[in-house]
Amino acid sequence: MLSDTYTYVFYKHIMFRRSCGVCHFTNLQRPSDITIADFWGWEKVDKDFNTDDKGVSLVLVNTPKGEEWFESVKNDVNYIESNTTDCLQPNLQHPTIIHPQRDDFEMDYQKYGFRYVVKKYGNMGCTFKITKFVQRIKCKIYSHLKI
Repeated sequence: MLSDTYTYVFYKHIMFRRSCGVCHFTNLQRPSDITIADFWGWEKVDKDFNTDDKGVSLVLVNTPKGEEWFESVKNDVNYIESNTTDCLQPNLQHPTIIHPQRDDFEMDYQKYGFRYVVKKYGNMGCTFKITKFVQRIKCKIYSHLKI
């Protein structure tokens, strides 16, 4: 599935912009009034909140103006309050670590297109399938050796 492959490649950080690796906004001292992001870890706060399993947005209130804005809309949205520890995620702590093959990925994409790069770097090509096959065999051997 192409959408699964896109997600796979995305989470490898191989197609991120170079600027993501040096972003100076990856901290909690933010210049905006509010910050909106995905809320990874919401289940630590309220495991019953996301019953439709469509995800939860994170809203960080950074300034008094942001607090005023949130107060004006909070009766119209479903929300749960959280502490910083439960919503802290890597990109709020440090810049993304860029994949070492990022430049190769970009050149291959420009030269050969999307289907080529998802086969070469994603989970559709022979290299990925062989790697997964070898991993499964290693797991089976390891599980037999453990007994």
